[in-house]
Amino acid sequence: MNIQGSPFLKTAAVANPELLERFWFWRGASGQNYIHSVYAPDHCPPLPGAVYVAVKRASGMRIALSVGRFNSFYGEMPDFGDCDEVHVHLLARKPEAAEDVRRDLASAMAEDLVPPGFCEGAFGRSVAA
Repeated sequence: MNIQGSPFLKTAAVANPELLERFWFWRGASGQNYIHSVYAPDHCPPLPGAVYVAVKRASGMRIALSVGRFNSFYGEMPDFGDCDEVHVHLLARKPEAAEDVRRDLASAMAEDLVPPGFCEGAFGRSVAA
């Protein structure tokens, strides 16, 4: 299983095309899809305890660079590295549920590591935007 992403439901986006750029699904190792709100790194608010996926855009693709959680203290932001977007999952109601989401997405990402020598250092699966 690879970490895979997909745009917001295209049927909903027909009436509201801006939704395609505002929401994104990421699939965990369990096969569960998690909807994420999309932010520019410099416009992402501190969201204590929320799950994030740092994303790089390249040639119309979205590539997951890392998965993590925001600090539980308001105002302290994670280092998103050299990403173009921060996708944030906000629907976990308890810290334990958020950690389960993070772990599921991180497991999918870990399973998607490319063997050394093939494309060293590559993470995530590129998905057409």
